[in-house]
Amino acid sequence: MKYWTKHQARAAQTTEADQLNAELRASQSAITTLDRTQTPQLSYTPAKIKLYAMHQVWASGGAPASLQGPLWGTGTTRGEQINVRASATNTRGDQFRAITYQEYSGGWETGFTQTLTGFRGGHLHIEWAGQAAIFPAFQQTNNNNHPPNSKRMRLRIQVAGVTMVERLGTARSMASFRIFGGGLYPQGDLQVEYQWRYTPAGQDDAIAEGSPVKHIMQAHLFGCKVLAIARYR
Repeated sequence: MKYWTKHQARAAQTTEADQLNAELRASQSAITTLDRTQTPQLSYTPAKIKLYAMHQVWASGGAPASLQGPLWGTGTTRGEQINVRASATNTRGDQFRAITYQEYSGGWETGFTQTLTGFRGGHLHIEWAGQAAIFPAFQQTNNNNHPPNSKRMRLRIQVAGVTMVERLGTARSMASFRIFGGGLYPQGDLQVEYQWRYTPAGQDDAIAEGSPVKHIMQAHLFGCKVLAIARYR
């Protein structure tokens, strides 16, 4: 029965917005499922609902170490990007192991891949936070014969191969970052990729020096941690 038929006729056949909204809610409930506003009180309590029926959380950190979840690296490198960085033998004594142009030629790099097992279909919110070290002094070319090559660390989160959120990134010498986004995704295990992209080398960037020659550090990501929250209807 249409909700507006419950009301008396009005002058000039004027209707109210609430009448149309009530009809829409009734139609949605008939097509999908009962709206929570139409269910009896205390129908959805922790004692009556199966675990993870309403929401699910994946987080890095915590204890014990076996349950700490997704952080880049292991042991002393936990939280650091390690897929692209200089080796110990190629690192200068006054620098630390970091991204160098000898190992990185450009493009997006996946620092960590995480699988959200048992996703039930619904809204997904993801946060990625950490620290980024950029060395802006190296944006000035080696011999000052070319325009400066401004350095920047771009960041993005991809879910099932599709970008959820992307950030232009940090450009200061040392900065914290937090990138987050959300969206609706279908049921099933979801693969999440946390990716970074650094400014490629310019025409005359300082990339190595010394005798013997050592690679010059360019950027570094560390202290990374993630949080994913799924909300189900």
